Amino acid sequence: MQIKKQIVISTAIGGGLEFFDFVIYLFLSPIIASLFFPNQKNGLALLATLGGFAAGYFARPLGGILYGHFGDRLGRVRTLVFSLFLMAIPTFFIGCLPTYSMIGAIAPILLIIFRFAQGLAMGGDVPGAICFIGEHVEPKQRGFMTCCLIFGMNMGAVIASVLVATLTSSLTTSHMLEWGWRIPFLVGALLAIVGFYIRQCTSETPEFKKYLEGGRLERWPIKTLLDNHLYSIGLGFAVAGLAGALTSILSLFMSTYMSHYIGIKPNIALWLNSISICTYSFCCLLAGLLIDRFNAIQILRIGASAIFLLAFPIFEMVSSHHLLLVMLGLLISAPLLASIMGSIPMLLIQLFPTPIRYSGIGVTYNFGFSLFAGTSPILVAFFISTTGIKIIPAFYIMFLVVIVFPFILLLNKKITRIKMQRVRRLPAV
Repeated sequence: MQIKKQIVISTAIGGGLEFFDFVIYLFLSPIIASLFFPNQKNGLALLATLGGFAAGYFARPLGGILYGHFGDRLGRVRTLVFSLFLMAIPTFFIGCLPTYSMIGAIAPILLIIFRFAQGLAMGGDVPGAICFIGEHVEPKQRGFMTCCLIFGMNMGAVIASVLVATLTSSLTTSHMLEWGWRIPFLVGALLAIVGFYIRQCTSETPEFKKYLEGGRLERWPIKTLLDNHLYSIGLGFAVAGLAGALTSILSLFMSTYMSHYIGIKPNIALWLNSISICTYSFCCLLAGLLIDRFNAIQILRIGASAIFLLAFPIFEMVSSHHLLLVMLGLLISAPLLASIMGSIPMLLIQLFPTPIRYSGIGVTYNFGFSLFAGTSPILVAFFISTTGIKIIPAFYIMFLVVIVFPFILLLNKKITRIKMQRVRRLPAV
């Protein structure tokens, strides 16, 4: 049991360090907009910068396919270790990248290329980490243990947000534009190397070892996945997409939303968002306990229903300009987001068998997140700029819940059927 705890903790730390590298771009997006897209109007420059953020998400499905193949063929550990190493390289290069004023149009092009490279690494890390933890622990503990991974990733985002908030509060605007923005990227590259060494100390999962020793691994996991599990892919894609959109809007994009559209000072917006993400992180642990006590689909269904009913009040409070109301709106959103995001790893583990699990989660999770999480900030920003309605995110969230909720109901039937099939295969006593 102690070894399993160490495995979960080391995986969560590695995920947090990698997620730190991936999200600092978004927290610095107003600064990056002025440095790499200076010839655009303010709103267009932000949209272009958010396009760079989306590029990182668009690379994730390719990363999920590539890493999924090797994760199902060579093992979870080696693939996870390699993903952290590949995250450190583009993060370091972004921190050293000359701006538009130094090298012209090639600067934003290189920026997007490096973001794409970050997305490849992230696309392999999260599915692998979900597999790794899920296959190490007992089914009755999977809800809490996989939520520990989300907690670790969220704390990476918290540290990123706090670091950017501290720099924004401590440095002058000119210093921040000259060199201060580079610090989080360089720190992130160093932290990724630390995570690389932490993960090297972990062992392969018992489930994967059993298939490896029995010679029962799939030669082409992605082919088997597409031939036999399209229904599971569709269901996983829908619920992962909803979780991705909510995470992107209510967590990652929120500081930019508050500062750029509501008029809250950037450093205050970052601190408020840091508190919100931290609250959401601890709520994920509570969600994990509830998932193990009841089941993931029930928690997901309750969370989706609640966010549909409360999305409008939440953004009314966030856009009120009263800091107490803003904070209240953010704190209300935290447990709702946790109930949805915390359910996803457990559901994806149940949808796919061990020999193709890395590929299955890699495809569904990353395609869902790339389409919904990657595009949600830029879509919301576009609709706000064209309509002038600042609570557009609330309507966007409500629309997505209506679209995805039927898939949640179908998911319940699918997982129940999978469980019954596994029971039938058990040998008689």
